[in-house]
Amino acid sequence: TEEAVFSPLLLIITYLIMGLVGLIFELVVLVCLAAGIASNAAVVGSCDMLDLTNGSLGPWRADFNGSGCVVWDKSDAAIDWILNMARVCSMMGLILGCIFTCFAFFKQCLCPLPCGQLIMDISGIGVQISLALVWPMIRSNVCQTLGCSWGGGATALLLAQIFFFAASIFSRCMREPRYERRKERKNEHKEEEQTKKEPVEEPVEEPVEANAEEGHAAKV
Repeated sequence: TEEAVFSPLLLIITYLIMGLVGLIFELVVLVCLAAGIASNAAVVGSCDMLDLTNGSLGPWRADFNGSGCVVWDKSDAAIDWILNMARVCSMMGLILGCIFTCFAFFKQCLCPLPCGQLIMDISGIGVQISLALVWPMIRSNVCQTLGCSWGGGATALLLAQIFFFAASIFSRCMREPRYERRKERKNEHKEEEQTKKEPVEEPVEEPVEANAEEGHAAKV
């Protein structure tokens, strides 16, 4: 009897612990995705990814000679293919991060989307590749001419990669989506109602005394 009571109790405790762990991973993924998008947006809007001797430079904006942070013209002769690549990849990383976040949110909170987990995996890998291709900015012609060092935008770039990497890893450890949990609760409720409606068959016991009297009468 003790084992019969202990076994369901152990299953309930295990189920609760796994659900709690899955909830924690789910919150970690959603928070990391939000932080990753914010950090990536900071990279796109940054004008101090690289500190120059006469100003600063970012993937999309620059500040030369204290003129203010303005969008730089990619047709400038000083702009080479490395800066153009960093510009495109920083925006591509932001787009892929938004796609990753959208599919993760729909999967866990609303409804499943076609090929949801596959697209999440692809976008998670794609955002890492895109952000990694922003780092070669320091090898551009501008840096070779004027000299460069990493500025505050580089910190945002590193944080964006860390947040998206953590979200990609922990997205495999999240608890079951909300719609699946609803289905399970409905099925359990139906099973409970069926068990209540089914009549309980009680075993019929033959009267021992009547059988004994019949046997005695037969002997007489």
